[in-house]
Amino acid sequence: MNPLSSLILAAGLLGAPAEAPQSPDPKLLDLVRQLGHKSYKVRETAARDLLKRGSEAVVALNVGTKDTDPEVAERCKQLLPVAAATERNEKLSRLLKDPAGPLPKGLAGLEEFIKIAGDDKTNREIYAEMMGVHYQLIEALEKDPKTAARLMNDFTNEAYDRWQQGARTGRYSYDNILADRGQVAMFLFARGDKRFADDAQQNGRAGMLVNSTKLKNFVTGPEELPGMKKLFLHWMEHEKQPYITTRAFQIAADAKMKEALPVVMKVIADKNQPVHNRAQVMLTLAKLGTKENLKDIEPFLADKTNIGTINFGNGQPLTAQLQDVAMGVCVQLCGQKLADFGFETGRFGGGIPNSYYYYGFPDDKTRDAAHAKWKEFAAKPMTPEKKETPTEKKEETPQKKAVPQNQ
Repeated sequence: MNPLSSLILAAGLLGAPAEAPQSPDPKLLDLVRQLGHKSYKVRETAARDLLKRGSEAVVALNVGTKDTDPEVAERCKQLLPVAAATERNEKLSRLLKDPAGPLPKGLAGLEEFIKIAGDDKTNREIYAEMMGVHYQLIEALEKDPKTAARLMNDFTNEAYDRWQQGARTGRYSYDNILADRGQVAMFLFARGDKRFADDAQQNGRAGMLVNSTKLKNFVTGPEELPGMKKLFLHWMEHEKQPYITTRAFQIAADAKMKEALPVVMKVIADKNQPVHNRAQVMLTLAKLGTKENLKDIEPFLADKTNIGTINFGNGQPLTAQLQDVAMGVCVQLCGQKLADFGFETGRFGGGIPNSYYYYGFPDDKTRDAAHAKWKEFAAKPMTPEKKETPTEKKEETPQKKAVPQNQ
């Protein structure tokens, strides 16, 4: 294999960017035509000269892929990925070199990524890392969403296999299921793209990736990255498969991520969502919401849609309805005990239930009595939640004197 063929093979790219609007350089077009010359030496020299021009040759090579000479068209298709890789790397270099500079045109998904995450040095670096992980997938989102889905499936399977290899040795760890912030960003950005053509058969394995330790660390806690959190929230809102976001809402609730509240309310109100998903997401309100959200939950207190039935050890099976979950959330938002309103928390340790199944009742009589008690409680005047005043905040800081409210 000659050096030129080796270079083309080593590129190993999915494809090249879409044709650019600018006109091709006539000199480069002449080199493209020479790719079909009867002389092998002329053809090879033209190919090398085109590759030396790197990104400048992309437009001419794009034109050449449609040439009526099959030899020219085929050689252009072979050379284009190499030139495209050079162009991509040049643009990524410009993106990182000047964090305050304009965004380079032609990088797949860049404008949308920055629109979601924000434009700063860190987010530009994360974008570049994401492209380093799987630029083929990001480019395919713009040209062929079905191919993007296939590539995501391949990536998901590789990540799942890494987890399984550890599990076989007794190491059930999610530390490396997504290895770095580039992989986390790629997962969130791609699956959150409205053009992403999901493969329902991969839901289980894709859901496993949300357990990633690094994903959690990058969106909440000491290692939190503001841009990654924004990608996370955007993905939660646009993920096509509700099952996959179940763990994400738990992460948001445990972290008291108030920014997730609008997404929570949107999912709860969406009747096109599976009822069990709406019920599970509703539970996050117990941690993210306040008494002010009682009015948002009130309409669901009359919704008798069955969610499911389950039996926990000894005792009668519990059947949960959407109105039961809604009442349980209201009870918690008011700072009351679930057991005082008929919920059998004693059967599962007495803690705060984290699954909608725990909010069921053994029969309608018990359910009706519980709801009647809630209505009686809700009819009483409620003490509004105390809001911290500017004066109180200042009093907490010893070095600052409190300013009287009447001044």
